[in-house]
Amino acid sequence: MEIMYKQKAEPGKQCQQCQSFTVNPSNSAAGACFGKDVAAEGSCMFLKAKEANAEAK
Repeated sequence: MEIMYKQKAEPGKQCQQCQSFTVNPSNSAAGACFGKDVAAEGSCMFLKAKEANAEAK
């Protein structure tokens, strides 16, 4: 299956706003998603936005 990943996505639909994204501590513009390296501003078809309540904690 092709994941349909984009290196640059529109605001609100970026990896950095996804529940599965883990930021790279040495480079905030990069991170990981399920073991794959991704750009914080990227996106894919599996994006699931973080809940507003989870971010407030």
